[in-house]
Amino acid sequence: MLLVVTFILVNPKAKESRDIESKAEIVITVTWPRGSNDDVDTYVEDPLGHLVFFQRREDGLMHLDRDDQGGLTDRIRTELGVWIDYKENREIVTIRGLAPGEYVVNIHMYRKREDKPTAVNVTLEKMNPRLQLMAAKTLVLRKDGDEKTAFRFTITKSGDIKNISSLAKIIASKHIGPYDYYDPDLQDPEPYDYEENYDGIPEDDSEVPPLNDD
Repeated sequence: MLLVVTFILVNPKAKESRDIESKAEIVITVTWPRGSNDDVDTYVEDPLGHLVFFQRREDGLMHLDRDDQGGLTDRIRTELGVWIDYKENREIVTIRGLAPGEYVVNIHMYRKREDKPTAVNVTLEKMNPRLQLMAAKTLVLRKDGDEKTAFRFTITKSGDIKNISSLAKIIASKHIGPYDYYDPDLQDPEPYDYEENYDGIPEDDSEVPPLNDD
């Protein structure tokens, strides 16, 4: 009789990632068009002053899953040396505990590589006691340095989400200088020609339909 014993090796980092997701109370998902080379960044600030973004992916009870740089990070090499193409552009922030107070969710165009304005979808979901979509918004970023507030919301002492708004608050520019996102080998960038590159996306973000990547 041949006895075959199979050992399952668990990647500690992968296990840690699953633990983070399973304990999440709030999930914020940011997506932009599949295959786009634009580098969009997510910033989330909590009432205690903690902040997660690409330079600080873990702070307090918040965690940013990855720094998606558009096309630059679409090709991933596994630990076995196999290359995998992943064309989705997505960043996810999980909040593992409900500290009362106001939270701010911003998106920021770190590097604009596509000629057309970029529509960015942002969703806010509460995980417990059941999954609830609390808010969804589509915003448009047009050039390097564009920053917009997707949501501001308050978590009450009882753990409810209240007072959802889009009142603007600048976050990214406090941590990134006005030219830090340009290639240092280049001269000052040429002015963006809105009329030449306009593709029918209105200035009013509220009129922009949700992305459809099908």
